[in-house]
Amino acid sequence: MFKNYLDICDVVSLLVYCPAEKAYLLTKESNGEYWIPSSRTEKNCWKMSAHKLNFELFGMDSSAQCHPLRVYKIWLPDHPSTCVYHAVYKVSIKPDVKKRVKRRVGVRNRLQWFTTVELDRLRAHANLRSPEVAVFAQMALGDVPKDADILDFEPGMIVEICDDNVLIGVDVAGGAVSLSSPHCQLLQAANYNKEDQIRLYNEFILLVYPALYMSPNIFTQFMSDLGWQKTQCANLFRAADISCRGGLSFLDVMLWCAALEPMTQHLGVPAELRCRYIFRYFDANRDQKLEYQEFKELVGAARATRELPVDPLSVAREADVCLRQLGLQPNCQLLMADFLRAVGEMFFRGTSSLLRSPKSIAGYLLDLHERDQEMKAATTSKLINYQAPSMPEIQSSGSHGKVSCAASQHRGDYTLASCVVKLQKKQVPEMLALTSFDEDVVSSSTTRLISNSLASMDLLGASAMPVEALASVHYFALHLDKPAHRRTSGGGSITINKAPWSWLNPDEEASLGSMLLKLAEAVRSICSFEPRLLKLSSPVYAIGDLHGNLPALLAMESALWPLGPSMVPARLLFLGDFVDRGAYGTELLAYLFAAKLQRPTGVYLIRGNHEARDIQKMFSFHTECLTKYGEVDGGRIWSAINQVFDVLPLAAVIDGKVFCCHGGIPPPWVCPLISAIDKVPVPLPRPAEQSSIAWELLWNDPIR
Repeated sequence: MFKNYLDICDVVSLLVYCPAEKAYLLTKESNGEYWIPSSRTEKNCWKMSAHKLNFELFGMDSSAQCHPLRVYKIWLPDHPSTCVYHAVYKVSIKPDVKKRVKRRVGVRNRLQWFTTVELDRLRAHANLRSPEVAVFAQMALGDVPKDADILDFEPGMIVEICDDNVLIGVDVAGGAVSLSSPHCQLLQAANYNKEDQIRLYNEFILLVYPALYMSPNIFTQFMSDLGWQKTQCANLFRAADISCRGGLSFLDVMLWCAALEPMTQHLGVPAELRCRYIFRYFDANRDQKLEYQEFKELVGAARATRELPVDPLSVAREADVCLRQLGLQPNCQLLMADFLRAVGEMFFRGTSSLLRSPKSIAGYLLDLHERDQEMKAATTSKLINYQAPSMPEIQSSGSHGKVSCAASQHRGDYTLASCVVKLQKKQVPEMLALTSFDEDVVSSSTTRLISNSLASMDLLGASAMPVEALASVHYFALHLDKPAHRRTSGGGSITINKAPWSWLNPDEEASLGSMLLKLAEAVRSICSFEPRLLKLSSPVYAIGDLHGNLPALLAMESALWPLGPSMVPARLLFLGDFVDRGAYGTELLAYLFAAKLQRPTGVYLIRGNHEARDIQKMFSFHTECLTKYGEVDGGRIWSAINQVFDVLPLAAVIDGKVFCCHGGIPPPWVCPLISAIDKVPVPLPRPAEQSSIAWELLWNDPIR
């Protein structure tokens, strides 16, 4: 919900439930997790914000059924506000009202009802953003939360989270844990001071708020940023989730990070806590026992850290020796107590190098903090030292009166023009080839050079494919009602009557489809070599979602580039979502592809979230292609277009200052540096699976 720590503010959430059916309304977020409907507070009024959110859901006022359920007061260090509040209201509705819930368009926030049994299943499969959802559901029905024993907060309506029950250590007054406790000893072994804990707490709140527990999905993002492989993250979460609640509190995360630090001492109490994490990492079924196969995996990992052979025979031999030393039978299960005894009595070696973070977590957070501070300082400095741009200095060259710029500009390479453009009011620009000239006044080398340089005519000439495509699109938009030059056998003329935004006959539409296939192939080869992050210079017209709205595009053409996209004295940057919703997706793409082919360095297409196959099947573009061009040709056209989408750039920077993308700026834990965008793979047919950076750029809509 929040992309910057300083933007965090009060949030209001609704637990909407139907007592008669024991059903609860949840929203599905972009990462697949479910949460209760939430929004930022407006005008610092929780009640009004709750009523507005409820009205958006059901289209009716239900203030009488809206009652406070729980209020969290959350401490925020290094923030303009010393604390923020998360107010949770419960709204009880009847079955007839339940049917009125509005289905929000799109996949970012989908509303769905769940019964109590289904809610428990979501939690068991780690599909909830936070286990708090299950607690809220029990509280709404008046039940005593059965999870109260594993949640860190006292039961009741008001829950306060302050520094006294968050921070731990010698330099923390009133710390949550005494200095002799195992937790404090682990933090001391990791050299975590108060500032380290606060930086981790700030990052934790930014990642999870308004929830107070870290879900497996967010945990995976956090671990990936630290260098862990995503395939390891499920095991890592199981190890960190000591209480098996399906979500990590800040204390859980802080102790986990301290245990993973590369420099944490592996002695005494800290070593025992680390070994408990290691045991849970390999305990795949959470039964507090290692099966023989799981124990062999642990033995193999420990041997690998000591650079010993990890072949099956060597691993099995060491595992059996360890079990015999513990007085256990080979192939038997290993309890955690026995494992800790094996480590303590030196029957098992190599745990000191297991479960170590690829890089220091405290150092990583410090780098993030320093980078944020540098960015703030740079922004402040620019505001303070800003000066209006001055005119170039002009100097006289002496008594001859010649004037020159103080700083002469570098002259770049040049090419000879092979054609000129004749512009006339209210007429299509006319291309004239420079191939007819008097050979007596032109050298043979120049003649050969001009004759062999006809790329402009190939792309801009009257018979060029891009020009034909643009003409077809404009013809498609025209209204025709006039006599034709042809005559019938009886001597009368034929009247052509074509409605706007239509074709006169099916052959015309099929012709555009055939042309669209060729355009897509040509544009794909151009875009595949473009960087994922475009670096452009102004002037630029940046145009947002078109969604098949060809009339809007042609209206912009008449206002901004009336002579066509090849003649506009600025670059055109289209920010994605070209298809779906509107009825003219194929015609609009024919226009854009033709424009791109005419001006490869003047027209740029950025990918949006609707430039994805699964989204188009959910919406209208896939059906549009099949309806217009048939099952076979329509499928080929749809596939060719999506192959272009797979190689489109994802973002652009104008003049090194203005960042442009379809969705929004990725969070720093996903994209710490803008240069990371260029590392997104090409082609990208499955953005959600192939690149978290790309997924954020496509879907990360700013908060309204």
